[in-house]
Parts: sequence; C-alpha cells; structure tokens
Amino acid sequence: LFETHPECKDVFFLFKDVEDPEALKRSRELRAHGLRTMSFIEKTVARLDHMERLDRLILDLGRSHYRYNAPPRFYGYVGAEFIRAVRPILKERWSAEVEEAWQTLFLYITSIMKRGFLEEERNQKNIMAAGSRDRPDKKLSVI
Repeated sequence: LFETHPECKDVFFLFKDVEDPEALKRSRELRAHGLRTMSFIEKTVARLDHMERLDRLILDLGRSHYRYNAPPRFYGYVGAEFIRAVRPILKERWSAEVEEAWQTLFLYITSIMKRGFLEEERNQKNIMAAGSRDRPDKKLSVI
C-alpha cells in the first residue's frame, strides 16, 4: 500500500517518517495492522449472510477511522492492494468472477466505512458546537 500510494503513510503516525521500505516490512506495528485488516476481512466474509451485523461492523470501523484521522479517500486503495496480493496466490483458481466479487465486496465496505466516518465527523462537530453553547463567554472587565 505504501509503495503504490505513499500518501497513505501520512495517516499512520507511527510510520510517517520511516523512509526505509525494509524497516517498514520489519515493523511489528505495521504487521499488527495488516493482521487486524485481514481479520476484519475474514469477519466481513463470515457475516455476508447477516447484513445488519455486517453493516454495524463496517460502520464502527468507519467511525474509528475518523478518530484515527484516516479519511475515506484512502479506503479504496486497501481493496485494490488486497486483490493485487491475493491474485498470484490463487493462480489458476483466480477468475474474472472472483475478482469482480472481491471488488464488489470492497466497494461495499468502503461505502459503508465512509458513511460511518461522516456520521462520526458530524457527531463530533455537534458535540463541539453543543459544548461551545454551554460555556458562558468570559469577558474580563477592567475597573
């Protein structure tokens, strides 16, 4: 992901300043994030027959990405890189139908994640606005 879309690295504060690709490959934190991503994909596939639960899972992921300051413009890259990585592993079992299924799944994930991100953004703005209305203006007067 960082090789094909280096701008994504800026979202990961732990890796933002790491220039050496080999150091990134050895990073425990990056490996852990990759494992969380793969776990999420596994959970997503397992919930395909339970769309309500799946939507909640994806919405929550989008909300958490707001808190991580990871905007939706990067979400689509993950699916493309997943497909690029899995295609050679499956070799002759890979087909146009398999690729289309994965692309469709990742489009679905990114659209729901974006909705969760925007909902959380709106919620946080409402909280901030409510907080500023509740605070009385403190004006100092000089006697």
